[in-house]
Amino acid sequence: MSRRCKKRRFHFGIFFIFLTFVVIAGVFFIPWVMKPENFRSEKNAIYSFLYGEFQQDSYNAKSLLLVDRSNNDIFISKKENEQQLPASLAKLFVIEYTATIADLDSIVPASYEAISLTKAGSSVAGIEAKDYFLHNLFAAMLVPSGNDAAYVVADYCGGILSPQAATVQERINIFMDSLNTHLQEKGYTNTVLYDPSGYDMDALTTVLDLNSVVNQLLEFQWFRDIISQSSYTATLPDGSTQSWKNTNTFLDPTSDYYNENVIGVKTGSLSDDYNLVVLYQKYGKEFLICSLGSQSDSSRYDDVSNIIKTIDESDYLTK
Repeated sequence: MSRRCKKRRFHFGIFFIFLTFVVIAGVFFIPWVMKPENFRSEKNAIYSFLYGEFQQDSYNAKSLLLVDRSNNDIFISKKENEQQLPASLAKLFVIEYTATIADLDSIVPASYEAISLTKAGSSVAGIEAKDYFLHNLFAAMLVPSGNDAAYVVADYCGGILSPQAATVQERINIFMDSLNTHLQEKGYTNTVLYDPSGYDMDALTTVLDLNSVVNQLLEFQWFRDIISQSSYTATLPDGSTQSWKNTNTFLDPTSDYYNENVIGVKTGSLSDDYNLVVLYQKYGKEFLICSLGSQSDSSRYDDVSNIIKTIDESDYLTK
């Protein structure tokens, strides 16, 4: 073999090793770079070069809102009026309305018919055909995001609104019609719901409407007690108990996302949209973060984690 051929093979070998290294590094490095909190300033510089002006790189969420609850000042806002899928966050509106027409200690009979409306593969709380306190069912809707509990609540409330309704589906339809009227009257004008569980691709809401309904619910201590627990044990009317694990990873002490200053509120996901509402409390201040339409479970937590970090690193908390 000539010296020239050997040299070419040597160079090709070096190039192949370099190319392999680049591919392997890319597999691990590119996903890390894509996270909103990494290389933020560098990405802003790229945007500035491409578009001729400085732009904050967008969060992964389609819509986003950060509000100081003490004065309703908005610190971060992204497409706050754009309607998105609420997914299980629809349960927040269902609970707010239900609390206006039924007592927390009401005994609610859960029927097989109502439970059977739960779609296959959706989140459940393991509700059985027996009696529950209404606050038990609220916890089942908020902590494990039980769709089965939502149908039982809608069936029960539909019976209150229209005692003559003969079937489960009729009672739920009556409840949903009344709920949507309530939403308009309360000023949640960009929210429309068709299913009490939120398992519905036609439902719509905005981060502004979510901010409003959560602020209403936070006035109730029972709501705060439910959403702040990583696991919740309910005592049923017959004296038995049922326990659920919270879907909010910020509350899980074993999670990398755990944050002791997060005290709620709720997750929601449907199709390719991942939603999250977080109540962050520090130094006596409370911030509500509403995020809709992230592309993955981790990206919604990354977005909110970055917002929390921004709050912590500012001097606003010490004022």
